Amino acid sequence: MYYLRRESYEKTIPEMHGVDGKVIPERKYMSEDRAVYKSNSGLRIYRQSYPKSAWKGMFLYKLKRLNNILATRKAMYDYSGEWFDVYDENGKVDIPQYLLDKYDSQKYNTQ
Repeated sequence: MYYLRRESYEKTIPEMHGVDGKVIPERKYMSEDRAVYKSNSGLRIYRQSYPKSAWKGMFLYKLKRLNNILATRKAMYDYSGEWFDVYDENGKVDIPQYLLDKYDSQKYNTQ
């Protein structure tokens, strides 16, 4: 069973200058570990903290076929701009090149 997860990362936001002359200094941003969850009703999927969702009635969204999870990953990227990695019980999955070509991951930033 495959699932989508994005590990936490640190990013530096550069200094910004406002129109009124106000300067916002450079700062660091730390994201949390996130995964894709589905509600008990099965109608919607959500991005929540990993390994446990903060909401009751949510479970980790797992799929049996790699094609389906890659299609979900692309849809999540189109929706939120977040690129999730594919995991299974053994950790991060190495995706074959022909599937990467099929789901057009070359145009997406995988960082």
